[in-house]
Parts: sequence; C-alpha cells; structure tokens
Amino acid sequence: MSYDGMPATYHIDLPDRMDQQSDIRNQYDADIRHIVGTFNRYLSKKYPASHYQNLDWRVIKAMIWVESGHKRSAWRFRPMQIGNIGDPGLQAVLHLKKTRLKNGKVHIQSEGAELIIPPEYTANLTWKNKEKIRHDPQLNIQAGVAYLLMRHAKFGYRTVVDFDEKDYKITVKFGDNINKIAAANGTTVNILKQFNPQINIQHLQAGLLLKYKKAKIRKTVLGWYSMNFLSITKKYNAEGDRRYMKKLKYAYTEINRQ
Repeated sequence: MSYDGMPATYHIDLPDRMDQQSDIRNQYDADIRHIVGTFNRYLSKKYPASHYQNLDWRVIKAMIWVESGHKRSAWRFRPMQIGNIGDPGLQAVLHLKKTRLKNGKVHIQSEGAELIIPPEYTANLTWKNKEKIRHDPQLNIQAGVAYLLMRHAKFGYRTVVDFDEKDYKITVKFGDNINKIAAANGTTVNILKQFNPQINIQHLQAGLLLKYKKAKIRKTVLGWYSMNFLSITKKYNAEGDRRYMKKLKYAYTEINRQ
C-alpha cells in the first residue's frame, strides 16, 4: 500500500501541534507495530490470491496523531476514536449490521469483520467487550486497524473446496437436477461442472455417475482497494474533519522525519 508524502514545510494545526519535544507521542509505537504486523501476516497468508499489500504501521501512528493527539484525554484510552457515540465503525467490527426488513423485523448480519480479524484478536473484538474497546488503548487500536482494512477489502463469494482431498461419486436419480444434487451432497454447481465436463448438466439422465468434491460457496476477500490518504479519509474519517487528509499527510511526513 503506497502513500504520497507531503513537503515538510506544509504546516497544519494538528491536535497537539506536533510538539517534537513530547516523547509521549511515541507511546504506542510498539503496540502499533505489533498489531499491524499481526494483521499483515494473517491477511497475506490467508488470502494469497488477493494481492494484499502490507499496511504501513506509520500510517496508523499518523491516524492516531490526527484522531486524538497526546494532549487530549482520548489519547489515554481511545487513540483511534473508534467507538465514539454515533460512530458506526465499532458496530461494523463487532460483526453487526442492522437492516430493517419490509415486514418490520430487524435483520442482523456480518459486514465481513470475521474475514479480516486475526485469530489472536477474535476474543478481544466481541460485542461483550464493546465498552472495554472504548477504554483500552490497545484494543481500540486493534479495532481501528480492523475497521480500516475492512473498508478497503473487496468482499465477494467463491467456491471453497474442503481439505479432505477425497473424491466422491453420486448416481443421478429420476427427477434430480444439478442444484438439488449439489445441495444434497455438500458441494456446488461449479464443482459438479468442473469434475464432469463431458456431461450436459441441463439434461441429466437417471443412472449417470457424477464425480465431485465437497465444497461450499463462502464469503471471502477477493482483493483490496488501493489505500492512500484520500481513501483513508473517505473510508475511515467519512464525513468528519474536512482537513483530515491534509493533517494525515503532514503527520505521516513528520513521523518519517523522526
């Protein structure tokens, strides 16, 4: 993930005015490095075909400088500001998206957080811990990084083959169709087509022998939107500070000068 720098002469009024004498501004460096490294290792290994590019930990540090600043009380417990009242970010990370259906009922579904969060953090980032995430800086950073990456992920659906490496066979019965066979045998239409290219699946005849593997269609990460200062501003800051991108650029440049 690439980030455009900004001339060091550009000055913008950040929450703490970038006081270079304040060591507390570097308080979370070790935490940020560890958390970002954990996400990078997990996502690059889990989705090798998605072309994941490692997140730069200094971007998260710059975001924290802009979001909180060491002179604000939020610095001590909510450095990434995720979990503020009215902020949808934490709700998304905690796997909850509420949609009101036409019949008046509320449907709750995941926004894909479970596909982004490393196993090391799944026990931390739960609805049960929502208040703790608002007051524990390390958990707040974990949630903030998760939300940032969620908003840059391209979610989609893909056929995933089970790892048992076993081939199965099924004999077509009278009245069967390809969808019925797939559902009844724990596989997918695509897998049946792939393993039986010589058969016209639209006109299956009773007695035909079909080969297949166990498989499911699952939600996954197909790719990633390019991450830059503009995308972070739109996807993380949303309609907040209009000068967010300029502040972020300046903070990132100052961090690189240290």
